[in-house]
Amino acid sequence: MTEFVDVHAEAASGQGGVSKPAGHKSTRTGWRRLASQGRALLPDSLPGRFFMFMLLLVFASQLMISVVWNYQTRTTQEKALENVVFNMAMRVSSTIEYFDSLPNRYRHIILDQLRDMGGTRYFVTLNRDFIEIDELARTRSKDIVINGFQDTLDAFHANGDISIAFSAPETLRVFNNDTYLMELTESWGQHALIVEPLSLPILVIQVPVSNNEWLYLATLMPDYAIMSSSLPVDLQLIYLFALTVLLLFGSWMIYVLTRPVKQLSKAAENFGRSFEPVYLPEKGAIEFKTTAGAFNRMQRNIQHFLNDRKQLFSGISHDLKTPLTRLRLRAEMLDDDDERQGFVEDIDHLDMMVRSALQMVRDTDIHENPEPVDLKQVLENIARAGQSVGQKISLKYHEHELVTGKPLALRRCLENLIDNAVVYGGNADVSLSIEEGQNLIVIRDKGPGLPEGMEEEVFQPYRRFEHGQACNPGGNGLGLITARHLAGTHGGDLSLRNHPEGGLEVTLTIPFDS
Repeated sequence: MTEFVDVHAEAASGQGGVSKPAGHKSTRTGWRRLASQGRALLPDSLPGRFFMFMLLLVFASQLMISVVWNYQTRTTQEKALENVVFNMAMRVSSTIEYFDSLPNRYRHIILDQLRDMGGTRYFVTLNRDFIEIDELARTRSKDIVINGFQDTLDAFHANGDISIAFSAPETLRVFNNDTYLMELTESWGQHALIVEPLSLPILVIQVPVSNNEWLYLATLMPDYAIMSSSLPVDLQLIYLFALTVLLLFGSWMIYVLTRPVKQLSKAAENFGRSFEPVYLPEKGAIEFKTTAGAFNRMQRNIQHFLNDRKQLFSGISHDLKTPLTRLRLRAEMLDDDDERQGFVEDIDHLDMMVRSALQMVRDTDIHENPEPVDLKQVLENIARAGQSVGQKISLKYHEHELVTGKPLALRRCLENLIDNAVVYGGNADVSLSIEEGQNLIVIRDKGPGLPEGMEEEVFQPYRRFEHGQACNPGGNGLGLITARHLAGTHGGDLSLRNHPEGGLEVTLTIPFDS
């Protein structure tokens, strides 16, 4: 009785982790693991790998260019900043020397005159107290400014306790520790140090000019003090646009350059399935022209070989019919019954071998047009045919996909495998499922299986074992090799193994896009 079971989903079985002993891992093992992880990140396709390597090269080159650019820009800016700082420090030094030389009663008069003149980015005042500065965080550019002023002013005012620091406009105090710059009117200096909407850092220099008086000087530094080596936003957008165009053009070039390789792969796959030559155009790069020429010659040679094989077997069939008939007639005329029986058996065996060889050629050379095939329907038809003659076949279905192939060839392949399971194992338990992007058909019987290590030996032509000869004396040992060949023409594979619980398990894979 044939049993049909349709299963649409199965719970995936988990795999237990294998514990590894803790310990020191060698450097070589670490490198191997790192290399293995790197290979796992690579795309499978050749265009994908080319594109990834192109990205790596582009970004690596851009990184090196950026490093060199930033270093050169920063070096140039620092040099320019040092020159500006030196010149400003000399002017500040002259201002300090000038105020230091003035009598006390004239200092405030000069300050009022400077304030009324305007047109400068300096704020100068004389304070009775030292002003506490909320110093900004130090940076490379700020250090250059402070150190430059400190060195220059110390060289001319060695006896002075000079304070130099950067402050934000919002927290800058002037006149005393209670008065902020932001509280003053424009006439008192806001217009000199505040550049709206920017919040530029202000350099504050305080120099004692007498026992109870400090010369307070605040100024804005030039743009070098900010020292940004990054590109402007508009240039960054242009750069990103150009880089995108470059990557798109590179991707298109990769596609054009690797398209012949894909055509070669497709032609080889089609030829391997149907043995119908798919000739490639011998043009393009010299490497591909050479490869395409060699591939085309290989196809012609294989096609000639197959044609010669067909003609050879046809000739053998024709040439042996007459002598076999004559031998059989002569054997029938022998008087000795035992000798006559032996001759007849040898002639019948020779005739069977010739017929079976010719049958294998015909079975593996089925000319059909590929079309969508439902493997579930094919298996059901085979099972019903087997049921009609009393064969024990059970079917279990999981998820499956249609394949594009030759219906008669696929049926011949499955019939050979299922018939073998029934004849040599008593029954056939068949399951259909999906595994790793292809249909998986597993056929298991309850027979004795194969001798150990003979899983590939059984695919040799005319290779039969004692159990097979006892169960099917008329067999010829060509069923499995025929089934494997038919599976191969559909891009599939066939393998055998002894099941741990007994019997032989046959595994057949057929890709979806066959």
